[in-house]
Amino acid sequence: MFQIVLSLIAGILIGWNFHLFYMALEPKRCIEENNQTIISKSINQPKIIARTKVIPKKTHIINNINRSNRSNFEKLLNSDNFSDAMTFYLEADEKQLKKYKLILKVYFYDNRDKQPQKTIEEIKQYIDLEPKSQDFKLFLAKIYRDNKEFQKALELLFELKDNQSSKVIDSDLNITIENYVKYLENSKDFVKLISFFEEMINKNIDNEKYIIRLAKLYNELDNYEESKKLLEEISDDSIYSTNAKSILKNIENKEREVQHYTHIISLKKIGSQYGIDLSINQTPVTLLLDTGASYTFIDSDKVPSLILGKEILLNTAGGDIIAHLAKADTLSIADLELKNFQLTIAPFKREDSDGLLGMDFFEKFDFKINQNSGVLYLGEKSDYNSSR
Repeated sequence: MFQIVLSLIAGILIGWNFHLFYMALEPKRCIEENNQTIISKSINQPKIIARTKVIPKKTHIINNINRSNRSNFEKLLNSDNFSDAMTFYLEADEKQLKKYKLILKVYFYDNRDKQPQKTIEEIKQYIDLEPKSQDFKLFLAKIYRDNKEFQKALELLFELKDNQSSKVIDSDLNITIENYVKYLENSKDFVKLISFFEEMINKNIDNEKYIIRLAKLYNELDNYEESKKLLEEISDDSIYSTNAKSILKNIENKEREVQHYTHIISLKKIGSQYGIDLSINQTPVTLLLDTGASYTFIDSDKVPSLILGKEILLNTAGGDIIAHLAKADTLSIADLELKNFQLTIAPFKREDSDGLLGMDFFEKFDFKINQNSGVLYLGEKSDYNSSR
């Protein structure tokens, strides 16, 4: 029995010595294992709060990075490095993109008046990256419209309309169309205006509305046949039928009136005025129409065959001048010829014309000048002796 007790004591002593030897070799590992044991035992206790402190620190770092990116994005835009700014844009996440888009809108808005062409090119670059960006396309169309580049604006707006139905797009399209029509009317570019109305009709954009507008324009240009042809397309139950009937009535009155004008003469635009080609004593000249001038007035160097008569004092816009009366054997315009026509001679130095056709000519006729179509209508008066 005594031997057994001695054996147990010897075993305990040997085991303890091995433990001390192991601790001497790997103390760190043993401590970590012991600590892990302690932590695992206390994992359900509310003492461990280290993880809750790490999360806000990480979020703070991310926010600082985002702010830094936004700042760099704005700096690149404002330092004329648009392409580099777009590199930031392409690498942005969805949240950053929203902020970048707002920054871009402000940037484009601030620069559209300062550098319109550069702004247009940069918006086009952005649209290439974001082809579905309706807001930026509408903004680009507005810049085109403000710059009177109406065709480019309309092309962009029609493209948007084809891809998406929107009241905003329709509103911008109508504004641009009306601005373009007004611009063409003011510049009297009726060829382009006719072409534009025809384009709207072919696009089926409220085509009856543009049929009426084109018919009215043809009527104003005295092209009655084309006007009547268009008005035939408007049915009696159309909302535009009243307009169509009104234009037709106006055409009927004009056609009766035109029968009185036996001479229809084309005019030529000279600056802001109209001129007419004619001949005096078989010498070709170009005279400006001036119904405010009492006398027809010819530059003294243009018709050498004229014999100067007595001097007269002429009151002109440039002041009083001395002129001479003269009598032309013939004054011919198109198929009309006047004999023994009295006019005045004085220096008239303009490269685009040789004088003025005044009221001493017009008072011999019933006349009408259509400035839209550039046509002079003359009807002979019965008490004036003229030959053709």
